Parts: sequence; structure tokens; C-alpha cells
Amino acid sequence: MASSVYCLDNDIILKLATCSLFEKTLDTFEVEINQVKILETFQYKFREASKRKRTKNPVNYNLEAALSVTELCNKISQVDINQDDFIQLRKIEEIDAGEAILLIYVSCLNQQNNLSYLLTGDKRCLKVLNAPEIDNIVQPLYGRIWCLEQLILKDIEVYGFDCIQKKIYPVRDCDTNLKLIFGYSVELSEDTVIVALENEITTLKQETKKLLYPYPD
Repeated sequence: MASSVYCLDNDIILKLATCSLFEKTLDTFEVEINQVKILETFQYKFREASKRKRTKNPVNYNLEAALSVTELCNKISQVDINQDDFIQLRKIEEIDAGEAILLIYVSCLNQQNNLSYLLTGDKRCLKVLNAPEIDNIVQPLYGRIWCLEQLILKDIEVYGFDCIQKKIYPVRDCDTNLKLIFGYSVELSEDTVIVALENEITTLKQETKKLLYPYPD
């Protein structure tokens, strides 16, 4: 039986790398780097962005870290997926080309009984995956998607709150939700953070039906 594949979108890569949680998060799934797949365009896109950063206003992501941790990841592109499915998803305004590639790739693997997952930060995309004409793509994704808040909650469960807070709080500007959850200007307590993470997850589950992995139960 083939090993599970974990596909990561650009948003998740940037935020986990900025928080120094990329490897730690993958370790919670007991995943080897050869099981991780990212978009083929990631390295080029953000290597160029990293160069521009030196002459323009700095962004809130640690691009150098993101490029480093993904160097050995396997890459996928539009040529690896069904083109008819790609055209169908791209008809939906909120789904960009990269997210469409990842969704179709993970869906196809699950249709082949290769249990695989998408780790994504694109909530807007997830909320529009309810059109009947894309049901053949979406159904195999049920329970196969992890959002950022789920990943952070799992990290806290595995490594402890203090460890994760120390990594996220100094770079909380990388994500609006994380900034609110961990404290806009003052570090918030463990109980407050966990409740906020769970509330975000619950809300997204309600808005995306069966897409999210059932964590926490």
C-alpha cells in the first residue's frame, strides 16, 4: 500500500515556516519529506519575492525559511491532474490555479484509495466547494483537509502550549487570526487560546460541511 501524501498550499507553507513549525507539524503526522508535495511554482515565486524584499517594504513572512524547508519537497503542477477537472474548478472565482491543482490532485489520490490530505490556509476556497457540478471532485476530499487552526491545535497537543506560543507570538503578524487568537498586544492564556482555536475550527466545519478532518473530535 502506498504511503499517504500530504499536499501543502503556499499559505500553509509560509505561515508554518515563519512560525518555525514546518518540520514540527509534519512530525505530528509522522510524515517523511518524500510524502510531502507542494506546487511546482512555489520555489520560483517566493525566491523572486525574497529578492524583491530587500528593496521594498518587508513582508510578514520568513521567505528564506519557507524556501529552505521546501527545497526537498516533491513538486506538482497542472500537468499532473485531470484538465477537465481543472477547467471546472477554475470557473469558480474564489479558487485560484494553485489551489485547484492541489484539490484535484488530492481528490484523485483518494479516489485511487491512496489516503491523502491537503493542508491549506485558503478558507475562502473551502467555503465555495459546494457546487453540484464539482461534486465528483469534492466528495473524495471529505475529511481529508486540515486548516491552519487545526494544525496549531495539534502542535499544542503534541509539544505543549508554552513551546508553540513562544514560536507564534513573536511572528503573529503573519496571520490575522493567529494574532487575534494568541493576543494582539498581550500574550493570552492557554485556555483562551485553545477555546479560540476550537471556535475557529467549529465555525469552519459548519461552513464547509464534511471537508475538514475530524480533529478535534
